[in-house]
Amino acid sequence: MTTTDSSFCRFVIFIHRNYGAYDRLQGEVESISQMKPKAPNEHEDGLLEYLEDIIGTTQYKKPIEESMAKVEALQEDRQVKLNRLRLVEKEKEALSAQKKEAEDHLRLMNEQTRLLSRQYQLFMFSAFERERKIDVAIVRMLKF
Repeated sequence: MTTTDSSFCRFVIFIHRNYGAYDRLQGEVESISQMKPKAPNEHEDGLLEYLEDIIGTTQYKKPIEESMAKVEALQEDRQVKLNRLRLVEKEKEALSAQKKEAEDHLRLMNEQTRLLSRQYQLFMFSAFERERKIDVAIVRMLKF
């Protein structure tokens, strides 16, 4: 056994002792040191899967995979919505020139309406002024 193998065996023994699996370890040190780091497929065990089983983290694999699937679905949904947002922003920018033109037209129409109102007020004022002058002239004529 090399130094790396003995360090590995000490690590495995440490894991087994701390997680109550020392009994399983006896006689398995050689087979453990021969394990591949990660299993090539789902039906075989590698060192990673073996340690996960000892530590007890295999119970978290399924919830983690489910959460990852949810995250992926949400990412896809987010991407669809971002694409839609970009499309709507482009449409909005395309319509901004027409919006500005419509606002300018409304502004001009409002100004025209204000000017017509002032003109009508001036006509009304001059008509009332003429009426007052005529009333004054009638009162003068009636006094004579």
